[in-house]
Amino acid sequence: MNDNRISTAEEAAASIRDGITVAMSGYAMAGYPKAVVEALVQRKQSGEDLSFELVTGANVPWLDESLGAEELVTRRVPMVASRTLAAQANSGSLSYVEQQMSKMPRLLRNRSFGRIDVAVVEALGFDEDGDLIPTSSIGMTHYLMDAADEVIVEINAAQPEVLRTLHDIHIPAAPPNTQPIPLVRTNQRIGEKGIPVDPKKVRHIVETNIPERMGPQPAGTAVTKRIADHLFNFLDLEVQKTGHLPPIQTGFGSLADSVADAFQQSSFRDLQFFCGGITEPVLELLASGKATALSTGGLGMSERVEQILTDTPDVSDHLVIRNGDVTNNAEVIGRLGLVALNTGIEIDIYGNVNSSHIAGSRVVNGIGGGASFAQNAGLSVILIPSVAKGGAISNIVPMVSHQDINEHDVDVVVTEHGVADLRGLDDGERADAIIADCVSDAYRGQLKAYLQTARAQCGGHHPQLPEVAFGWYRRLKEEGTMLKS
Repeated sequence: MNDNRISTAEEAAASIRDGITVAMSGYAMAGYPKAVVEALVQRKQSGEDLSFELVTGANVPWLDESLGAEELVTRRVPMVASRTLAAQANSGSLSYVEQQMSKMPRLLRNRSFGRIDVAVVEALGFDEDGDLIPTSSIGMTHYLMDAADEVIVEINAAQPEVLRTLHDIHIPAAPPNTQPIPLVRTNQRIGEKGIPVDPKKVRHIVETNIPERMGPQPAGTAVTKRIADHLFNFLDLEVQKTGHLPPIQTGFGSLADSVADAFQQSSFRDLQFFCGGITEPVLELLASGKATALSTGGLGMSERVEQILTDTPDVSDHLVIRNGDVTNNAEVIGRLGLVALNTGIEIDIYGNVNSSHIAGSRVVNGIGGGASFAQNAGLSVILIPSVAKGGAISNIVPMVSHQDINEHDVDVVVTEHGVADLRGLDDGERADAIIADCVSDAYRGQLKAYLQTARAQCGGHHPQLPEVAFGWYRRLKEEGTMLKS
């Protein structure tokens, strides 16, 4: 490439000075810059006094681990996606600004996170109009570049060229000029292939060849398999009633992978997925012909994923990578009538979900898009093991210690013990159903006793005894278990 902006990663990284705010591309573990990040790490390891505030479009674990390990980040928006940064947020050495994905477009447009000095983004290159062609994710890259004073572009030759055919970028106009998003099918295309960028802002172009790999994910277990089995029994009954299975939204981790594996073995066909991120197990459904339409904010890359992208005929007819403000849009989620499959750390007897904090205080990750999907989906399902730490912790508690998804947005709860269909139930009936169908034998009597006492002592529509409820966490801290002796 004959361009006077061509720079080494070290030259480009020199634009990032101590104390500034840096934005980086990346969404759902995909499409993040690599070479400039490694150059920043090397500067810090050499003894330079360097740290900055970091804004991305969503969770980007590799960035958080790489930068967090060297304590390069002082403020993080909108998610922490690694144990390293979570520990720093909990210790107070990192300011963590947690945000829902659906709110990020408005917050970035309004400059709610202050001035962004430099945006570092990964791309396949530029098209003939000068628009930037993203790689394995789109996310909020357009907003980050708009807000930044200066842009560094990493052109990564290791990212497969087939990605050029998959992007669909539709940037809604800001209020008061907003129009309906004309998306009515999972794999429909409504936008452009590239992202407009002011060429005057592009100060450095770094040519790289660094493969993107998610790395091994947590394996499914006997418990996650039983949860998936109960889910599929429930979905079978739903399809018998409605005659069709709507598009599925699922997240990441062993539970999500177990669900994808179960779909592979199921009788379901012509599956559709509309997700914030898609990883290898869901792509396998496309490769086997089980799935026909996939929409995602980012692709978790691996050698097998690249092979599927290359080997699938007319892959762009079936798979679409969208920008985050479409993927997480309430209008689109509601119109498609998604089945939203979310997980959590704990859920209470009424259906309120804590998906981000241990014992209400210590952050693990961030809310992401889960609450928005749960609120707007046609069917909102929470998948959660009934216990943790070998049974010392009940994941179903009287009152959650931190709330991310509220009970009004939860239709169904599934654990390894069964399914509680909460639709049409009042609060007391919801509690009875969750305790009867989802709680482990070890804690069922204890939760029944709690609910009976709460009804007797305070009554009301939604009886709770906060002092008793939070005594479960005190017991865990003092005795190492939530179980009463």
